[in-house]
Amino acid sequence: MTLDANAAATLKTLRQRIAEIGPRFDEAVLGQMRALYQPLLPAPAKKVRVQRDIAYASAERQRLDLYAPNGAGGLPVLIYVPGGGFVGGDKSGEHGFYGNIGDYFAQRGCVVLIMNYRLAPHHPYPAGGEDVGRVVAWAREHATAHGGDAGRIALFGQSAGACHALTWLFDPVLKGDKPVSAVILSSGFYRAAGDQVSANVKAYFGSDPAHYEARSPMTHVGPTKTPVLLTVSELDPPFLASPTFELAARMTKENGRSPQFRWLAGHNHVSQVMSIGTTDCDFADLVADFLTASLS
Repeated sequence: MTLDANAAATLKTLRQRIAEIGPRFDEAVLGQMRALYQPLLPAPAKKVRVQRDIAYASAERQRLDLYAPNGAGGLPVLIYVPGGGFVGGDKSGEHGFYGNIGDYFAQRGCVVLIMNYRLAPHHPYPAGGEDVGRVVAWAREHATAHGGDAGRIALFGQSAGACHALTWLFDPVLKGDKPVSAVILSSGFYRAAGDQVSANVKAYFGSDPAHYEARSPMTHVGPTKTPVLLTVSELDPPFLASPTFELAARMTKENGRSPQFRWLAGHNHVSQVMSIGTTDCDFADLVADFLTASLS
């Protein structure tokens, strides 16, 4: 996309501010990023139909929001699994974010499902992966009624959401077919290890380090014919950047070829998803191109 002078200046300011924040991520950084990107979010698209809080299972958190172009049919389905550090995050409570993902990809010809999932500590491993599977099953059953194609489903997870997506794909605890046509994993946490783990990780994976290897999705990665795009941000903190490099190496070994991989210059742990739908379009364009190639 060619930017006009004002948009280019805005993007330059964004990149400067993100660089000043550096490779950090905490609640303060999250608040700063919301303040930077929220003014850039477009108004909700008038040609996109939105249905909120559709139940895909019985628990209060097992709900999804659906975004679809008006009057279309036979469209690919994109399931977005948000982050939140295993203990937080909400599909509709992120100050207008996540709706930007629904609007953007619905306008580009997808039926988009933005899901919530059950949270630790009340719902530890493997609850997140289980809920990803439940939404895929819901999409397989109900996509046609909402204009989607149940045979073309893509899964897109970020941070803890990427962990849950990878768990569903490979962990033998979650048995059954994995009927998806493409997978995007962005800045995910794929391995719990050691005695010094954060409270939120411990809440999900448990307090006994003896269980961490078996509960980490990295442990179970195997061969797959499903196209996979891995992304990592230049300014992800090291503990959130290194798992993606490790996952790329593991997938290369298991498949005999490298997965698609992109290092996102100038982005941090949340700027990539917050940027979707704004004039900061590099990440959105990358995902859209991958989906077109994988689902056409």
